This record gives sequence, C-alpha cells and structure tokens, in this order.
Amino acid sequence: MKKYILLLSILTIASFSGYSQNMYDALRYSQLYYEGTARSMGLGNAMVSLGGDLGALSYNPAASGVYRYSEFAITPAIIVNSSNTDYLGNNSTSNKSRFSIANVGWVGGIETGYRSGLKNINFAITANQTNSFNFLTTASGRDAQSSYLGSLAANMPDGVTGDELTMTELAPSYPFAHSNASWGAILAWNAGLIDTVGGPSSFYGATENITSSGVSIPAALEQTYRNVRSGYIQDFIFNASGNFDDIVFVGLSVTMQNIWFTEYSSYSEETSNPQLFQTGFRHFTAEYTLNTSGLGVNVKGGVIVRPVAGLTLGASISTPTWIFLNDSWEESIEGYTDIYGPTQVFSPTGAMKYRVRSPFRWSLGAGYTFGKKVAIGIDYERADYSSMKMADEDNDRTIFTQENQDISRYLKATNNFRFGLEYNILPEFAIRAGYNYYDNSTTEYENARHYATAGIGYRDKGGFFIDLAYIQQCNKNNDSYTLYDSYEGNAAPVLDERYYNWKLALTLGVRF
Repeated sequence: MKKYILLLSILTIASFSGYSQNMYDALRYSQLYYEGTARSMGLGNAMVSLGGDLGALSYNPAASGVYRYSEFAITPAIIVNSSNTDYLGNNSTSNKSRFSIANVGWVGGIETGYRSGLKNINFAITANQTNSFNFLTTASGRDAQSSYLGSLAANMPDGVTGDELTMTELAPSYPFAHSNASWGAILAWNAGLIDTVGGPSSFYGATENITSSGVSIPAALEQTYRNVRSGYIQDFIFNASGNFDDIVFVGLSVTMQNIWFTEYSSYSEETSNPQLFQTGFRHFTAEYTLNTSGLGVNVKGGVIVRPVAGLTLGASISTPTWIFLNDSWEESIEGYTDIYGPTQVFSPTGAMKYRVRSPFRWSLGAGYTFGKKVAIGIDYERADYSSMKMADEDNDRTIFTQENQDISRYLKATNNFRFGLEYNILPEFAIRAGYNYYDNSTTEYENARHYATAGIGYRDKGGFFIDLAYIQQCNKNNDSYTLYDSYEGNAAPVLDERYYNWKLALTLGVRF
C-alpha cells in the first residue's frame, strides 16, 4: 500500500503543544540494520552460531567466548544513499554519502588453568553501529492547478479569524494553542502570504488571484522540495563470556545505545511572472528542522554450542531497549510579495522529552565448518514491533494513548533471515558472501530490505589482519505522498519516491 503524508504534516508534527511524536518515531529508533566488522558484514552478519567476531556481539554475547586470544579492531565505513523521485513529470536523482566508524573494539581473556569445565573467561568492549539514518531526496516541478498557500488558506479551521492567527512578541505560541490552525498556516499569515477577502474568516493565498468566479492561480509555479536526514544508532557493548570444555560458550552483555538524528525539510514555490499575480507574489520557502538525541540500554544473553565436530548452534535473547529521547524542532517561512515586501517568520522552538520501549528480540543460528576451509552460517531473528510502548519522561503513557494504539494496530512482528559463507582460498586469504532479509515491520506500507554482501580478508602470521566488505541493498523502497493537502477540487500532485543504499567497510586489526 502506498503511504501518503503531507509536508505540512511533517512540519506541523513538531507542534509546539508537545505530544507530536508518533509510532514512526518509535519504529525509527527501534529498528536495527546491523553493521559491525567487515568480516561480519561480508558474512551477512550470519554469525549467531559462529561467533569469534566483535561485530557479532550486537546479536550474540556468546560470540566473544570463542576467542582464544586478544584482539583489537577498527572499521571505518562509508554509506551512500541514493534516491529517485518523479514529481509533476520531472525526474530527480539524489545521492548522499557519510563516513562512519562501523566498529571499534577490543576482546581479551583469562585462562583459568582448568583442564575441564570453565577454561576461559573473556571480556570485550566494543562499539557497533546498528542503524544509519543517512538520507537525501529532492523533487521539483511546475504546477498551475494548486499551491501550498492555497491549500493552507482553503483548509483553515472553520471560524478562525485573522486576528486569532496573529503572533505577538510576548505570546508567540498563543495562536497555535487557541486557533486550532497549523503552524504552517500561522506562519504564512504572519508573513503576509495568506490574507483575508470578503470577511475575517475567508482566506486566500498569495499565489491566488481573486476573480468573479472565485480564486485561481494565474501562472505556473515552480515547486521544489528537499529532505535531508543524518544520524545513527551506535551500540556500546560491555561483555563477559565463558568457555566450558570448548563445547559450550555463554555470554552476557550490557548495551548502551547512543542515538542521534537530525532532519531538515524545505518546500518552496516561485514564479517568473510576478506581474500576473494580484499580490505581486514572487517566492516563498517553508522550512522545518528536527534534532533528536537519545540514550538506550538493554541486556543480552547468548549461548553457542558445538555438539559435534564442525556443527555449531547458537541462540540469544535481548530485553527491550529502554530508550530516552530528547526532541527539539523549529519551523519558519520566508517570502516576498509586492504588498508586504520581504518577510520571514519563525515559530517558537519546540522541545519534548519522551521514552520508547522497543520490543524483545531473539535469534537462533546454525553453522558448520568444513575443516579450516569453509564456514557457513544461517540465522533467524524475530522482533515484534507491535509490542512497543511510548511514554513521557516520567514514564506516563497516558498522553501517548493514541500513538500506542497505532503501534498495536499498524506495526507487526518481523522475521529476519541472514545467510553467510566464508571460504579460505589459502590459510592467509578468505573470500566471503552473504545475504540479509529484513522483514516488513508495518501493515500500512512495504519497508522490507534485502541486502547482498561480499568481502575478502587477509591475516598474516604475526596477528595483523585486514578485511574489506561491500553491502548492497537489492530492492528499492517506495513511498508516494503529497506535499500539501488537496483542496476545493484541486488535487495536490503526488511525489513518487524510490531509494536504497550501499556500504563499503574496511577493518584493520591485530591479534595478540
């Protein structure tokens, strides 16, 4: 199903009254798309049962128990998002790249000296990136049938007057709290981009002319949209594990998540024929910025078992992640008409502290090694996003009653699969391939992702190693939405958007 949203919904989602956060915010900070080391990514992160890699600690704490040596590694990476849009018959392509540290960590251990029972106790501290919000999309086109300002004017709440929309220096948020109008409409009124005609409650936009038969747009408008997002989720993992008889490996981790997200959206309209507009309209731009920072914490337990030579079985479970988030946002609009000249108006800065409880997450895995030549891994992971909960900073869910109902209704459990293969061409050289399937998490639209992975690795006898991995999203995610509401028989144009990403990671490490 196509997802339809409004730019004004994006803008006014940051309503100054608070409680504007919704189920998509909870989903954004709960979904994980594992990165880690280049070896784990090259193997498709199918390492629940294989272990022996710092990247695998994000989904199985027992992975460190397999180590018989100490190791330090760092993994710089680059992620590139590509998007393609169709809007009013115009096609646009955008790319955004970002450098990151996908993994940095250390693992070491203590030999107990026992010949049987607990042989090793290992400890690890590592940081693994588990999601990237890197994104850029742009769209533009010419439309003479409808406009953003016309939509704001036509969809003004019944009975609202211009006086009720006027912001004052002492009480700039008063119109939003008492008029039931959106911030977009309030800002446009105060910038002189919406005015009244024929009465205090009859509005029209600066892009519209008044005629005997009503209002209409006298000339085509160049419409331009831009949305930029950045950010990540980074796991900081404090891990301990044990090796029992080289058969059973158990592990426990406490994970602290660092969350950072920023979004900037802009929508503008302009004309090259201002003389055709009764207001002398030339251009306007509406902007919205959102900044989110947060901290999450969870506890994971895991086990790896080697029942017979070559075969390994693994399992792990994670508590929900308790996430504490801080949002701040602001809107603005600037424009030019001959009546008011250049104007610019800002909304008050909004702020909100709230909590998200992500779902339980558990994984199963099976692996097999053929001597020292070949290793294969198959993983299954499940997380039920319909069980998430939102609450305010005092853990009161009352103000999020509707959002929690939406979560239960529109989100669902996911069944994720990972496959990986490693082949040692020589004792020093290995090649790898993998596949990830991240299941659709919503009932309203499709957001599943498929990734193919490939990698190579070199290890010398002195303990130095270097790995390279490439991760390519195989499918394109699709969204369709309008940038403003349709009104009075004027259908708002639909923006069709397709996007995907790819990553390149390089691990440098040493064993000692």
